[in-house]
This record gives sequence, structure tokens and C-alpha cells, in this order.
Amino acid sequence: MVESYPVMKSSILTPLLALGLSVSASAQVLMLDFGGTATDRSTNSPYHTVNGTYSDGSWNNIGLVDPGSVVFGNGDTATGVSVTMGLNSGTTGTTINLATQPTNLLTGTAYTAGSNIYTSNSIGRDGVFGGSSGTTTPWVGVQITGLAAGTYDVYVAARNTNTGTAQSNYDQIVFAGKSVTGNFDFGGYGSGTLSYDGSSPTNASSSWVQEGNSGENYVKLSVSITAGEAINIAVQGDGASGGANRGFLNAIQIVNTSTIPEPSAFAALGGLAALGLAAAGRRRHRR
Repeated sequence: MVESYPVMKSSILTPLLALGLSVSASAQVLMLDFGGTATDRSTNSPYHTVNGTYSDGSWNNIGLVDPGSVVFGNGDTATGVSVTMGLNSGTTGTTINLATQPTNLLTGTAYTAGSNIYTSNSIGRDGVFGGSSGTTTPWVGVQITGLAAGTYDVYVAARNTNTGTAQSNYDQIVFAGKSVTGNFDFGGYGSGTLSYDGSSPTNASSSWVQEGNSGENYVKLSVSITAGEAINIAVQGDGASGGANRGFLNAIQIVNTSTIPEPSAFAALGGLAALGLAAAGRRRHRR
């Protein structure tokens, strides 16, 4: 006689929804590569460095015009998500005007040799900025709308790769926060400063290094949004160092950490599954 064992019904999984646990083990990632050239090094980035298991490589290449549509890192269309660039005059206030677009492409002319993160068509080499060479302003900003409610880690690469001298004069301050859709004031946002020591591109890091460490070249910030809110990023040159106030933007990665279960969540999943199997076994033995 062959015994038939009951299959765990979907009702056993109902408590997972009540606990608000996600069963997805991969993060939703939006990757923006600013500049005139699409990258040929799609997995050479801050988030790929932090998360060695992440291998998706679909970047949105963005020049001086807002993209009409974008995709997530796995290539899926980011339905309803929009990316809008803007500028600030850099003289007064801290509001990014989304009706004014960046005016110049950062080509990375000073970073053409050496085995580091800026060679070839790296996402850290080219970029966008406002104002012409020799000016000290403006600041650059980006607003991302249409993302699902949740907590996001924001990775930003910001560097003037067109110059190889007086690097400390081009330190960059990166801001990240949230608002309703439209022009935004980044004055009260969380921030991190990228300090570029040395006077030559030969001092550039050979790998991606988070702000706060020697050889730093990207900032990581965290933003939590509710439904309908936008994530805003702004980059301002640290004019206090005696250099330019202009903001330079190379690349952004926005990672939805809400889709990655904590270890405790996996433990809860295992416990609930065990309870379900035990209940099913008791029912079978009563027959």
C-alpha cells in the first residue's frame, strides 16, 4: 500500500503575508550611468563591490536629456519610474530646478591610463555637469519618481575626471533625501563628502572605496520613502576648499533593501514551514 502525503496548502503560507516577510532574495536595483558613452564594464561598480553575489549589468546611459524610460539592473522595464535631472545656480539657496538640465558632458579626458576604476568606459569615468570650463557653478541634481515604498541604499560616484591637477579643489558633497514630485531643496538632506587628495590621476583608487576611507570615490546614503514620494540626489562642489563649486555626477545605483529578507526572516520562514508540516502530519495520523 502506498501512502499519500498531504501537500502543504497555500493557506500555510498566509502567516508570511501577515508578518510582512518578503520571499525575494534579490534586490531591486536601478543603475544610472551618466555621460555620453555606455559602459563596457557593467559589473565594475560600488554595489557590485559591496555585494559580491550581485551580477546584473543593465545600466541606463543618460546624457544631457532625461531618459524616456528606464530598466532595472536585471533588464526588466522599470514601469512608472522616471528620472529627471536639474541644476541649481550655485550662488544662493539649495533648490534644484528640474526645468534646467545639465549642459556639459564629462568625458574623463584626464583618466585615460592605468589599471583603475576610471579606465575604459567605466561608469566612474564619464558624467554630466553644468556650466562651462573655468566657471565655479552650478550644482547638479536628479529626482527619481515611481519607485515602490521602502528603504533604499543610494550609491553615488561624483568626480571631475576631466582634470588631473589640484584634485582637492574638486571635492564633492553628495546629498540624498526625499520629497513630493517637483523641484526640491536638498539643504536638510543626509550627505557625505568625497575628498580627493593628491595632484594626479595616478593617485586614483584601483577599486571602489566608500566615503570615509582612504582613496574614497563613492558615497553611500540611505533614504526611506512612502508611496508617491521621490528620491532626490544632489551634488555640490566643496568651494570651501578654495576650488570649484560645480557638482559632477558620474553614476548612481539605487538599491531597494526592503526586498532582501534579514536572516531572522529566513528563520521565521523555516519555523512556519515546520509548523505546517507538523500539522499536516497530525491530520494524516488521525485518519
